[in-house]
Amino acid sequence: MQKDKIEEKDWEREELDAFLTATLKHGLRLDKERFYTLAFSGLPVGELCALKKSDLDLENNIISVTKTINSKNDNMREYDITTPKNDISVRKVEMEKPIMDMLRDLIRRNDTHKMKYRLQMEDFHDGDFVFSRENGYPYFGIDVNSRINRMLKKAKINRHASSHIFRHTHISMLTEAGIDLPTIMNRVGHKGPKTTLEIYTHVTNKMMKKASEKINHAYGDLLENISLLK
Repeated sequence: MQKDKIEEKDWEREELDAFLTATLKHGLRLDKERFYTLAFSGLPVGELCALKKSDLDLENNIISVTKTINSKNDNMREYDITTPKNDISVRKVEMEKPIMDMLRDLIRRNDTHKMKYRLQMEDFHDGDFVFSRENGYPYFGIDVNSRINRMLKKAKINRHASSHIFRHTHISMLTEAGIDLPTIMNRVGHKGPKTTLEIYTHVTNKMMKKASEKINHAYGDLLENISLLK
């Protein structure tokens, strides 16, 4: 059955599970850290790639989102760091401890790598990017999307997906967790409600349908008694 346009915007839980499981098994360098962070933060890929060590509050499990990164020709040496597109997008995202512990390990590896190679590599770029190349330069969205396509094949998921699917999936996750719409919008940095509300409404409608099915399964015998009164 073909999914409708709204459903195409996010992962089903089973798809996300399959994708992340494949990542743990077949992922290349930084795949695990990128995909788990995207799924549990809702960050756009530009904000993810722009993260620096100073943006991570490892003691309080908070990511500060203050910038995004892009490159017109995807040249790692020619990139622009700018503020997010609106004031709402500058925010602090409280993260789950396992994600921050994972990023803490990544920071340690980055620091060790930098100390070892900074003096040996002529072109080492000391930008302190969390998700940096071996030479310190940043990655871009095109690089992340290429890895996503690779992992889709490994996970045997037959659908198109880009990094944005994680953002929409995060909105679905928050909705299913019972988080209210304004809080979700603040967390993902959405100034306008259109996209958030579209996914929020779709998920809540799906939840209501499931609730009715669960009630019918648990208490269907009581409903059957109605016919006995005829």
